[in-house]
Amino acid sequence: MIYIIIATIFYTISILFITAASRNLNSNLSAAIINLIGAVVPFIVAVPLLAKKPFQHHGFGLLMAICAGICIGIFAMASTKSYSLNKVGVVAPVIFGGAIALSSLLSTVIFKEKISLLEGVGLAILVIGFSIIVYARATAR
Repeated sequence: MIYIIIATIFYTISILFITAASRNLNSNLSAAIINLIGAVVPFIVAVPLLAKKPFQHHGFGLLMAICAGICIGIFAMASTKSYSLNKVGVVAPVIFGGAIALSSLLSTVIFKEKISLLEGVGLAILVIGFSIIVYARATAR
């Protein structure tokens, strides 16, 4: 649970940095810099850890990591452009609320994960909130 809290805190802080960067720099350039730094930091941490453990080659895992990296790059470009054009209070809930809903639903199909009734209610509330934000933005209310 501690890693979830740490990830949430640092992701929230990074959203604010990303917004400031994309509003004061070309959004594609800021996305490139963000991805470069985001790739280097874990690599610096991973290299010493890999030296202590035997390296196992898993082709499928490597392929999925490459695909995820491509998706993260596209996400970074789209999100930095979104932050440069819109309010953080609109962009963040739409992107991340949408990601929560989509990943939860797709995980039931791809990974055969189950969604409990209470989790389903939470996702429904999230979709309602997401819809209200999109509607308010579309109608400028």
